[in-house]
Order: sequence, then structure tokens, then C-alpha cells
Amino acid sequence: MNVTNPAARLNDDEGVDEHVDNPFGPDHVQSPATPTPRRHRDLLIFGLTAVILLSALTAGLGIRAHAAYGRDDARAHFLEAGRQSAIMLTTVKHAEVEADVKHLIDSSTGPFLADFRERSQSFVDTVKRTQSNTEGTIAEAGLESVHGNRADVLVAVSVKTSLAGVDSPARLWRMRLAVEKVGNDVKLSDVAFIS
Repeated sequence: MNVTNPAARLNDDEGVDEHVDNPFGPDHVQSPATPTPRRHRDLLIFGLTAVILLSALTAGLGIRAHAAYGRDDARAHFLEAGRQSAIMLTTVKHAEVEADVKHLIDSSTGPFLADFRERSQSFVDTVKRTQSNTEGTIAEAGLESVHGNRADVLVAVSVKTSLAGVDSPARLWRMRLAVEKVGNDVKLSDVAFIS
């Protein structure tokens, strides 16, 4: 073989380039597929890093999913509390007015509770004197906003009324109900009628 570059000459007997430095000696030919201790360490570090990153990603997604479920659950509780509050406000029977008022007081908090508690006896007296019966049915309800432990619920209620046994046509009432989480319960905290 006639080669003009002496560094490129190969030893025809062994097939190894004599001019390339081999840290393992001239008799040791290392194939690229043979793992070395350093290669093992690098693969191990890469594998552990990948496992840690995937675990962190999975945990993060799980936490986000749980938080979303918690928000949806809280929103459902707020909406249901608003619906129940609207029914309590619009369904009163003159024969059971004391129990209806007690239930409404027990299910209330904040400004509504203070105001209603102060006026409850005159309300009871008026309902008994007029023999008033009202029955509310939810037409529509939805969350307007949620702020931490409080929410505003918009409710449309169809209310049937009878005074001393004389029925009146049903009327539609629209209300904005503020509800608030108190301990494990969600309670009515304010009422505004919408025209």
C-alpha cells in the first residue's frame, strides 16, 4: 500500500492505526458499544433525572386536577346553597311559620342574619294574621361570581301565593343571593331583589 501520509498508514497485520493513542494499550480495541464506567454513570444520571422529571410532572398534574375538582365541588356547593336559600325565602306556610323562620335563621349569617333576626317576629305575626302561604320553585339559577369562601348566586324563582285561602297568580322573582362558607356549611349572607 503506497500512502503519502505516514500518519495514515495502517499496520496490515492488526488493522489498528499505529499513530492513534489508545489509553488501554495497543492490544485493546474498544468498540463504541462497549460500556465504560463513565458511560454507566452518565446513563444512570440521565435515567434518574428523567424519572424525577416525569414524577414531578405527574404530581403537578395530579395536584392541578385535584384543585380543579375542589373548585368545581365548591362551586356546586355554593350554587346548591343559593338554590336552597331561595326556596327557604319563598316557601312559607302560615301554620309552620315559626319552624320556617327558625330554619332560615339557622341557615343564615352576616348582614342578612342580623336584619332578619331583628324583623322575624313581625314577619311571623304578619304571616299568621294574613294566613299567607307561599311556595317557590326555582326557574333558573347560576353562579355570578366566586371569591374565596363567598359567592353570589343569581336565582329566578316562580312564587305562588295564597292569602286566607285565595290564590294569586304565580310571580317571577329574581334575586342575587350572597352565600358564604361558615365551617362546613354554606349559609345565606345577603339578599338583593333584581327588577
